[in-house]
Amino acid sequence: MKSAMAKIIVSLLFFACSHLIGADKKPLTKTESTKIFEAAIRKELKKPTSELTKADLKNITKLTLTDKELNHLPEGLEKLDQLTHLALDHNQLSHVKGLEKLTQLTHLSLFNNQLTDTKGLEKLSQLRVLILAVNQLTNVKDLGKLTQLKTLWLQGNSNLTKAQIKQLEKALPKCKISSNPRK
Repeated sequence: MKSAMAKIIVSLLFFACSHLIGADKKPLTKTESTKIFEAAIRKELKKPTSELTKADLKNITKLTLTDKELNHLPEGLEKLDQLTHLALDHNQLSHVKGLEKLTQLTHLSLFNNQLTDTKGLEKLSQLRVLILAVNQLTNVKDLGKLTQLKTLWLQGNSNLTKAQIKQLEKALPKCKISSNPRK
């Protein structure tokens, strides 16, 4: 528990200072995103060279694409249909269109991105852990459909209201929801 809190504190400090680092960087091209995606797959498979096959993609259940400056989901992510754990923390994602196809996901982390809504995530009915802290969310009503959720982090979304969180707590009584609404 202490290490989890330490990670949150470090992440929040990083977020607070991140505007000082790389503020003048251009968004990644699709080609650059594809290269980052392929490198992450190869790392997970421990397969630095040779062709990636459909069978290889079926073997991937966990993938980390943290701190990669992604501004959109990489093409081909939907082909990882056995993925259960996905980390997309510390990127620049403004939407998650395409994630709804990853129906085996049980753990999804989108900490510190630029998300304003959760459209499509309600289709991920197997999710048990969802981390959406430090984004720009304004509406989380659809998350109430995720009845398997046990943990939901929403801290650092200053546009969410106490009423929205109460509604979500009512829809998900077995879920531990961490939030800090100000309104």
